[in-house]
Amino acid sequence: MADHDDHHHHGHEHGPGCGHDHDHGEDDHTLGVQIANQIINVANTRLESGLPPGVIAAGLRHAAANFSAFVAHHTDPDAIAEGRLTEEFHHMLEYYAQVHGGRDEQPRPAAGLHQLINQVKDEF
Repeated sequence: MADHDDHHHHGHEHGPGCGHDHDHGEDDHTLGVQIANQIINVANTRLESGLPPGVIAAGLRHAAANFSAFVAHHTDPDAIAEGRLTEEFHHMLEYYAQVHGGRDEQPRPAAGLHQLINQVKDEF
Protein backbone atom coordinates (compact mmCIF):
# COMPACT_ATOMS: atom_id res chain seq x y z
CA MET A 1 0.00 0.00 0.00
CA ALA A 2 1.15 3.46 -0.77
CA ASP A 3 1.96 6.14 1.74
CA HIS A 4 3.20 9.69 1.37
CA ASP A 5 6.67 10.29 2.78
CA ASP A 6 6.65 13.29 5.12
CA HIS A 7 10.38 14.01 4.83
CA HIS A 8 11.29 13.87 1.15
CA HIS A 9 12.71 16.08 -1.53
CA HIS A 10 11.51 16.04 -5.09
CA GLY A 11 14.96 16.15 -6.68
CA HIS A 12 15.17 19.94 -6.91
CA GLU A 13 15.98 22.83 -4.67
CA HIS A 14 13.19 24.76 -3.05
CA GLY A 15 13.71 28.48 -3.25
CA PRO A 16 12.59 31.64 -5.01
CA GLY A 17 11.24 30.89 -8.44
CA CYS A 18 10.89 27.13 -7.92
CA GLY A 19 7.14 27.32 -8.33
CA HIS A 20 6.24 26.54 -4.72
CA ASP A 21 4.56 28.86 -2.26
CA HIS A 22 7.05 29.66 0.50
CA ASP A 23 4.92 32.10 2.49
CA HIS A 24 3.57 29.46 4.86
CA GLY A 25 6.56 27.13 4.73
CA GLU A 26 6.40 23.97 6.75
CA ASP A 27 2.74 24.43 7.78
CA ASP A 28 1.58 24.17 4.16
CA HIS A 29 3.86 21.19 3.53
CA THR A 30 2.57 19.38 6.61
CA LEU A 31 -1.05 20.08 5.69
CA GLY A 32 -0.37 18.93 2.12
CA VAL A 33 1.10 15.66 3.43
CA GLN A 34 -1.93 15.13 5.68
CA ILE A 35 -4.29 15.65 2.74
CA ALA A 36 -2.20 13.30 0.56
CA ASN A 37 -2.36 10.62 3.26
CA GLN A 38 -6.15 10.97 3.51
CA ILE A 39 -6.49 10.53 -0.25
CA ILE A 40 -4.10 7.56 -0.24
CA ASN A 41 -6.14 5.99 2.57
CA VAL A 42 -9.21 6.17 0.32
CA ALA A 43 -7.22 4.59 -2.52
CA ASN A 44 -5.97 1.82 -0.21
CA THR A 45 -9.52 1.15 0.98
CA ARG A 46 -10.68 0.84 -2.64
CA LEU A 47 -7.74 -1.51 -3.31
CA GLU A 48 -8.73 -3.68 -0.33
CA SER A 49 -12.29 -3.83 -1.67
CA GLY A 50 -10.96 -5.42 -4.86
CA LEU A 51 -10.89 -2.50 -7.29
CA PRO A 52 -8.03 -2.91 -9.80
CA PRO A 53 -4.99 -0.79 -8.86
CA GLY A 54 -4.73 0.66 -12.37
CA VAL A 55 -8.27 1.99 -12.15
CA ILE A 56 -7.55 3.58 -8.77
CA ALA A 57 -4.32 5.16 -10.03
CA ALA A 58 -6.15 6.55 -13.09
CA GLY A 59 -8.80 8.04 -10.82
CA LEU A 60 -6.14 9.69 -8.68
CA ARG A 61 -4.43 11.15 -11.77
CA HIS A 62 -7.74 12.51 -13.02
CA ALA A 63 -8.49 14.07 -9.63
CA ALA A 64 -5.01 15.60 -9.35
CA ALA A 65 -5.15 17.02 -12.87
CA ASN A 66 -8.71 18.29 -12.48
CA PHE A 67 -8.23 20.03 -9.15
CA SER A 68 -4.76 21.35 -10.04
CA ALA A 69 -6.12 22.88 -13.26
CA PHE A 70 -9.05 24.40 -11.37
CA VAL A 71 -6.80 25.99 -8.75
CA ALA A 72 -4.27 27.20 -11.32
CA HIS A 73 -7.04 28.76 -13.41
CA HIS A 74 -8.16 30.80 -10.41
CA THR A 75 -4.82 31.58 -8.77
CA ASP A 76 -2.00 31.30 -11.32
CA PRO A 77 -3.26 30.81 -14.89
CA ASP A 78 0.29 30.81 -16.32
CA ALA A 79 1.39 27.84 -14.17
CA ILE A 80 0.08 25.30 -16.68
CA ALA A 81 1.16 27.13 -19.84
CA GLU A 82 4.65 27.70 -18.44
CA GLY A 83 4.96 24.04 -17.37
CA ARG A 84 5.47 24.64 -13.65
CA LEU A 85 2.76 22.18 -12.59
CA THR A 86 3.99 19.56 -15.04
CA GLU A 87 7.55 19.95 -13.76
CA GLU A 88 6.42 19.68 -10.14
CA PHE A 89 4.40 16.54 -10.87
CA HIS A 90 7.31 15.04 -12.80
CA HIS A 91 9.63 15.57 -9.82
CA MET A 92 7.11 13.96 -7.47
CA LEU A 93 6.57 11.03 -9.82
CA GLU A 94 10.33 10.56 -10.18
CA TYR A 95 10.79 10.58 -6.41
CA TYR A 96 8.01 8.07 -5.72
CA ALA A 97 9.15 5.80 -8.55
CA GLN A 98 12.46 5.48 -6.67
CA VAL A 99 10.74 5.08 -3.28
CA HIS A 100 8.60 2.22 -4.60
CA GLY A 101 11.51 0.35 -6.19
CA GLY A 102 11.79 2.12 -9.50
CA ARG A 103 14.80 1.83 -11.74
CA ASP A 104 18.00 3.62 -10.75
CA GLU A 105 18.28 5.32 -14.11
CA GLN A 106 16.57 8.60 -14.82
CA PRO A 107 12.95 8.29 -15.93
CA ARG A 108 11.97 9.39 -19.41
CA PRO A 109 11.62 13.13 -19.84
CA ALA A 110 8.24 14.62 -19.12
CA ALA A 111 7.08 13.60 -22.62
CA GLY A 112 5.17 10.69 -21.09
CA LEU A 113 3.46 13.07 -18.68
CA HIS A 114 2.56 15.40 -21.53
CA GLN A 115 0.98 12.42 -23.31
CA LEU A 116 -1.04 11.63 -20.16
CA ILE A 117 -2.18 15.26 -19.89
CA ASN A 118 -3.29 15.23 -23.52
CA GLN A 119 -5.12 11.96 -22.95
CA VAL A 120 -6.98 13.46 -19.98
CA LYS A 121 -7.85 16.55 -22.06
CA ASP A 122 -9.19 14.31 -24.84
CA GLU A 123 -11.43 12.48 -22.37
CA PHE A 124 -13.11 15.70 -21.31
